[in-house]
Amino acid sequence: MTAILVVLAGVLGFQLEAMGMLGSAADDAKERPDVIMIDTIARLGELEQSAAVFLHDTHTKALKEQGLDCQSCHKTDDKGNMSLKFKRLEGENQPELTATELKDIYHDGCISCHTETADKNLKTGPMVGECRSCHQEKPEFVADRVDAGMDNVLHYAHWSSKEIPMDAGKDTNCGACHTKQGEEDGWRFDAVNAGKPMSDVYHNQCVTCHQSLAVKKAEKTGPVECASCHGANEVAVIKAKGAKMVREMGGELPRLPRKQPDAVLMMLKRSENEPKPEKATGMAPVAFDHKFHEGAVDTCNACHVKGVNAPMDVSFEAMHDENSDSSCIGCHAKEQQRPECASCHFMRSNEVKPSDASCISCHKPVENGDVLMTASDEAKAAEAALLIAARPEKLQLPALDAIPEFVTIDAMVDKYEASKMPHRKIVLSLADKIKDSGLASTFHATPEALCAGCHHNAPATVTPPKCGSCHAKPFTETDSAKPGLKAAYHGQCMGCHTEMKLEKPAATNCVACHELKK
Repeated sequence: MTAILVVLAGVLGFQLEAMGMLGSAADDAKERPDVIMIDTIARLGELEQSAAVFLHDTHTKALKEQGLDCQSCHKTDDKGNMSLKFKRLEGENQPELTATELKDIYHDGCISCHTETADKNLKTGPMVGECRSCHQEKPEFVADRVDAGMDNVLHYAHWSSKEIPMDAGKDTNCGACHTKQGEEDGWRFDAVNAGKPMSDVYHNQCVTCHQSLAVKKAEKTGPVECASCHGANEVAVIKAKGAKMVREMGGELPRLPRKQPDAVLMMLKRSENEPKPEKATGMAPVAFDHKFHEGAVDTCNACHVKGVNAPMDVSFEAMHDENSDSSCIGCHAKEQQRPECASCHFMRSNEVKPSDASCISCHKPVENGDVLMTASDEAKAAEAALLIAARPEKLQLPALDAIPEFVTIDAMVDKYEASKMPHRKIVLSLADKIKDSGLASTFHATPEALCAGCHHNAPATVTPPKCGSCHAKPFTETDSAKPGLKAAYHGQCMGCHTEMKLEKPAATNCVACHELKK
């Protein structure tokens, strides 16, 4: 553990310092993360000029060279909160300004600064009369930002930082950001941030803190430049170094010190008078391996995405939204797009609802379920741990001799020789590719589950009906979801090879599977 902490201490320097030192966007780039279009007056009436183009990082760099900082443009209130507005504070108690007053603030503030900079014989910005230098009808630069976020590596850099003071009477510093105890992103909920867009909350909270550390001459601070968080190249460098650091630590970060449970029994709340569900589908408790999922995602917000004014709980509907990466089913569906999984799953339609047997992989009935409804969190966690431990650890397959070694396909014997498909080899190859997947082992819980990849919509058995029993008739517009036999074979086989990115046999190489008749 000591060795790990030594590595982490060094990495912390990289994280906070790299974020602060990567610097501004390249001055000659036409697409930049620091482009801000100033059109504040537009909400009060029609603009007389085009919106002003403001390059934030260029100005930050120029101020730093003169020994100045963010407070040259942004005021702070009596609590130390920095306003994102130019030369004025935010809040309900601040006066409403007219268009003329706003225009004067920007013109006086910007041009006076440019004049002072010119007096120092330094490179400066537009002066009085050079309106088109800022108000560009066709801007020379356009904004191009990548999304910024607090992933696990950056989160660790903060909660293990010695620069951020510890909470009173505790050995953590979480309270510096999380003002509402017990909620991992509680700082979103305090009165200062209530109702604000998340972009404003992050800039207000994070940039203010980074700037305060810089003012205090801290050894390591965070960024105040746009590019350090929103520049594609800069973010890629930080992520690459973070990934390298995690590998050097053995592939795993220390766990966030929130006293979160390893396992959670997720249950829908029912009143005492509500009848017990007849089916497990969507109703029985779900044993959720919280510890595993923490290590499988880059940030807690991968699942907890409810928003600024809502708790961290994930709704029942969100768990089953197959179109959302933040839901259980949606995330699993994304995993199914990997080549080793997509080879089977690409043909399975989302329109076909899963069976109860599929749902029961998560919604496992438990004895005394009614008692657990009112049990303590500790009791639920213990039950969840037992259910998780009982899940299959290895992929289930039929007995080897139950898998036909070859399958002869003779649907086109009028033009080609019958195709001899190495069936067993294909099945074992598919199984080998997913043998180490815990997701596959859990959801392919029966030996016949893998068979359903090709024999879709057939009973789960090692002796499924022939393809021709469903695909006997050619394609018709009235039954567009069921192609004819030839199209079904080609769609299944060639589609599988495409999804697995197999180069041979090529889709156009008919004789690789079908020898021409002599």
